Amino acid sequence: MLSQPVRAGLELGAALIPAPEKTNWQDESVIAVVDQLLGDAIEKKVSDIHIEPYEQGSRIRYRRDGLLCEAALLPAHLSVRIITRLKIMANLNIAERRLPQDGRLTLLTRLPKTTPLDIRVNTCPTLHGEKMVLRLLDTATIRLTIGALGMNEKQSALFLASLARPQGLILVTGPTGSGKTVTLYSALQQVNQLEKNISTVEDPVEIELHGINQININPKIGLDFAAVLRALLRQDPDILMVGEIRDLETATIVLQAAQTGHLVLSTLHANSAAATLLRLQTMGVATDQLMGAISLIIAQRLLRQLCQHCKQPAPFALEGCTYQGYAPVGCERCYQGYRGRTGIFELLPVTNRKKESGPMLWEAGLEKVQHGMTSYAELIRVMGEADYG
Repeated sequence: MLSQPVRAGLELGAALIPAPEKTNWQDESVIAVVDQLLGDAIEKKVSDIHIEPYEQGSRIRYRRDGLLCEAALLPAHLSVRIITRLKIMANLNIAERRLPQDGRLTLLTRLPKTTPLDIRVNTCPTLHGEKMVLRLLDTATIRLTIGALGMNEKQSALFLASLARPQGLILVTGPTGSGKTVTLYSALQQVNQLEKNISTVEDPVEIELHGINQININPKIGLDFAAVLRALLRQDPDILMVGEIRDLETATIVLQAAQTGHLVLSTLHANSAAATLLRLQTMGVATDQLMGAISLIIAQRLLRQLCQHCKQPAPFALEGCTYQGYAPVGCERCYQGYRGRTGIFELLPVTNRKKESGPMLWEAGLEKVQHGMTSYAELIRVMGEADYG
């Protein structure tokens, strides 16, 4: 639920902003409600805000540490005005409610100091009106280092060794919301040197990095991943980052670049490191081309971290054996016994001669359960029952 200041703000807004058919409404009231809503989300370290219209009213939900929770229920007329205010802030067309729109806005926050907060805004028409989703990205609090990702010592060393190579393709795989973007940006920070010409092709650019040439694709004018990549290969590149491999044309250009003296980083939607090779093959990429270009495949997931202030010992059984683990409790310093998230990883080096595999995703997660970083229930929620493949 919302904190008291935001609850009061929303109640104030509902009282001061009557339905449009009755009388005029005050812009100042909407501004106050939106400011309170965003302030509460920032304080709670929310990653996404969902404003959802239904027949009897609207619902606001927060995504905290990967899970959605209800924050408030609003009358429909108030949520329409909140969405209108946010569309104005994001420079979107307030008259257009039939088509999806994308925008972004920047806020200055004071938690813990004055820093810019980047918010991506998307609207989509639904049965009962526009739904809006805001993605909050506090770049000041994101640690873009390999050591902060959650890899173990051996995995970090392997990742760094692959980044130090002059050429080859490093693929980061996993479902939406598994932390692939942060892994890629951490890698870019690692290789960001004056002597290197680094360019990225993204949809959209999520974090601005000084010293790196970042390009937003625009398919409406023909500026897609393949078109930008072909142009960048004539820009004397050393390192390229491609936001996502979506089709055979992009895959072919990426693999060719990785074989001709460039270090390339990209993402692909696949459930495991091994499944990545199969996914590329189903796109039409030849096996020998894969083996000659890919140097490393990283599969990853994000797990909620147990609050270190309130967790309690909780043994769990697996394959007939009992292991020591910990369970969430909940206190004033966390949310439902968890605070923040960490990654689990599976790294697969690929060479022309062989494929070497380290710990699987499930095993990496089980290791963090035994170390008290997360719970067995959280591992099951994200990975399913003993999924070793």
